[in-house]
Amino acid sequence: MVSNRTFVSLGVVVLVLVTGIGVVTSFHPLSDEPEEQAHIESYPVGPEKPTPIDSSSVGTYTSTYEERLFYNDLLASHDHSFESDERVIADCTSLSVSNASTGAFDVQLECRGGVTDSAELSASEESTYEVDYRVTNTTTRQTAFQDYPFETDRAFNNDRENE
Repeated sequence: MVSNRTFVSLGVVVLVLVTGIGVVTSFHPLSDEPEEQAHIESYPVGPEKPTPIDSSSVGTYTSTYEERLFYNDLLASHDHSFESDERVIADCTSLSVSNASTGAFDVQLECRGGVTDSAELSASEESTYEVDYRVTNTTTRQTAFQDYPFETDRAFNNDRENE
């Protein structure tokens, strides 16, 4: 005949095993489902140009213009989707603004951009590049480009329609 003490000991062992299995499966899910991805739309148009443009507003406008173009190119290179733990970096700094002629400004930007992966920092991708623009009241034209990580036509939808 089995004593109550043996049943209690056996019950404790079973309880510990079940608890251990529950803890292990909660931290290591059994499914191999892919990360959740979101389809993301690109910027269809550039930022609104300040009117009239001046040396103080043209740097901010051109930085925003380039950040949106880079974002669109980065998005296209990732098939318009990112993992739920990925974040986009697009940051441009105006290095110089000069008055090229009446109503025209030359703007030199240094930009940093890429994708950070909070779940796997070693998988993050980032690059730095430089770009120059000539900006007038009616046009924004790229004049120089260095170390850009993508090959693309670099235009917003409304820029393509005006060509």
